[in-house]
Amino acid sequence: MQSQLKRVVYVSEKTNVSDTTLKNIIASSKKNNPEQDVTGCLLSGSNSFLQHLEGPADFIDTLYSKISKDNRHENVVTLCDEKIDERLFLSWSMKLAPFENMEWSNGDFNAGNFLNITSEEALNVFVRLNEYTRK
Repeated sequence: MQSQLKRVVYVSEKTNVSDTTLKNIIASSKKNNPEQDVTGCLLSGSNSFLQHLEGPADFIDTLYSKISKDNRHENVVTLCDEKIDERLFLSWSMKLAPFENMEWSNGDFNAGNFLNITSEEALNVFVRLNEYTRK
């Protein structure tokens, strides 16, 4: 029996803006996520992260708990936590998406500040990024 799929989307403030920190996050995700059947997308802005995680519900809960305690983030805010029937990112163990290559109506978002994004806006961002990267 296949485990129920779950999606979690969150925003957090960066505590360290170095490229090394970001590279470490992506490398760790690409190594660990396939083993747990986790896919998703990470946006790294000027002062914040916006991340979409999806996979088996039990592991997503464990992973998100771990992320919430990670010292590379602070003020972690859950924007979406829901059961899903299908994945948005089928083949991305963790994609670092090029959000700055697209036009966004939200000025803060364009500037890489994701802290005031709503859950609906966040989901729309990931849907658009998924469509954009398929081209």
